[in-house]
Amino acid sequence: MRLCLIANRSIHTQRFTSKLLEMGHEVSLVGFGPAQVPLPRGVRLLDLPGALPPANRGKMRWPLWAVAVRRAVRDQKPDVLHAHQVATGGWLGAAAGYHPFLVTAWGSDLMVGARRSRPQRWLARWVLRKADYVTCVSEGLAEVALGLGARLDRLEVAPWGVDTEVYHPAEDRGALREELGLGGRQVVLSVRSVKPVYNPLDIARAIPLVLQACPGALFIIRSHNSDPALLAQFAEIVDAAGASASVRYVGDLAGERAIADLYRAADVALSVPSSDGTPSSVLEALACGAVPVVSDLPSLREWVGHEVEALRVPVHDVEALAASVIRLLSEEETRRALAVAGGRLVLRRADSRVWMRRYEEIYEGLVSPNRLSTHEPAPS
Repeated sequence: MRLCLIANRSIHTQRFTSKLLEMGHEVSLVGFGPAQVPLPRGVRLLDLPGALPPANRGKMRWPLWAVAVRRAVRDQKPDVLHAHQVATGGWLGAAAGYHPFLVTAWGSDLMVGARRSRPQRWLARWVLRKADYVTCVSEGLAEVALGLGARLDRLEVAPWGVDTEVYHPAEDRGALREELGLGGRQVVLSVRSVKPVYNPLDIARAIPLVLQACPGALFIIRSHNSDPALLAQFAEIVDAAGASASVRYVGDLAGERAIADLYRAADVALSVPSSDGTPSSVLEALACGAVPVVSDLPSLREWVGHEVEALRVPVHDVEALAASVIRLLSEEETRRALAVAGGRLVLRRADSRVWMRRYEEIYEGLVSPNRLSTHEPAPS
């Protein structure tokens, strides 16, 4: 099948296009945003920022991008046009006026942008009306999409899942930790980039509280694709607390197996945003045996039970965050039980091979509408 995607150039897009290529599809990408990771070999790329002269990269980029996308899509004549994220990708896909048109909501595109901005809310309604089918990575997102005008019979929850061939517990965790220079220290990994929506300063303020009870703990902060000013503020808080010797910053890593190794080596994984879809990073941590401490959000309640697979904490509650980390580091039996339950959850509900086959079925149904039927939800 010939597929055209409109998406940012993030690791999520890299993974999605890689799986489509492996399934034998022809894939082109209309890409926007910085190239965070290389695209897989075989993807035909239209880089929107690179297609415009520098003088036209301000507000004027939107009509020019829309024209470029419309022309590219009509030249390619894909079997399906698939926009990722209702904002930007969805706007451009709707403006192309091409069908069949599928749009996938990721999280902040509906949970944040469409709620705080009247123009974005109007644009989201327009995209959802124009789309032939809408997928959302969480139930909460699907409810928001329905409220903005998506049709119930053309909407389903379809997360991306986790590649369990890459993300799984370590065969020899001790040897891996030695290889990574972690020794016998307990490791707390912050799995999200340092950006405002992920509330990294809450983590920075929790670190000294944790160290009071667990002085040997080591915090690893993923500093890839971060807000430079916020990262500097994070470091200032840590330094002022005298905790810098217990914090290690890790930037870009060489491939997914290196990312998986960090999860495998960690005891606890932190993800405490103000809003979220179904975060791949949390599912990856679960798959690798790191126990998540996550924000108590509807999208996370869909996946992890409190004290079953993870610990949930209120957003911006630094003391609760610190207490949860201390508990997991101090109670080895609790931590191990939650890690086992988390691994089982991923195998039962979040195998990416199952979900990518579902996306393939959606594509086939859009090409032959009589074959399109709403998917039964995965067992909980």
